[in-house]
Amino acid sequence: MSLSDAPSEDAPDDSMTTDQVFDLLGDGQRRRAIAALRARDGEADLDELAEATAAREEDVEREQVDEDQRERTAAMLHHAHLPRLEDANVAEYDPMAGEVELTEVAEDLDPYFEVIESHSEV
Repeated sequence: MSLSDAPSEDAPDDSMTTDQVFDLLGDGQRRRAIAALRARDGEADLDELAEATAAREEDVEREQVDEDQRERTAAMLHHAHLPRLEDANVAEYDPMAGEVELTEVAEDLDPYFEVIESHSEV
C-alpha cells in the first residue's frame, strides 16, 4: 500500500491517500479502537474491543468500564467504525462471529500511531 496524496495508476487497489488516512484516523473513537486492536496483537472479539476502546476513551482500566459504556461503544463500533475500517481494508470484521482482525494494510498506519502515541492521544 502506498500513502500518497493521490493514488497512482500503478497503485494496488488497497492503497490509501494521505487524506484517506487522516480521515480514517480523524475520529477519536475509531482511532482508539485501532489502538486497542494493535495492543491486542491485531485481533479481538467485539465485546473485548468495545471494553478496551471505552477504557481508552474514559482513561480508566478495562475493569472500570460499566456494561452501559461497553454496549454503547460496541454499537458504535458495529454500526459505524468497523464497517469504515473494512471499507478501507484496514480490518476484517465478521459480525456474525463478533470477531475483528487488523489486516496487513493496518501496518501502514504504524508511523501515524508512533506520533500519536508519543503525544498520548490514544
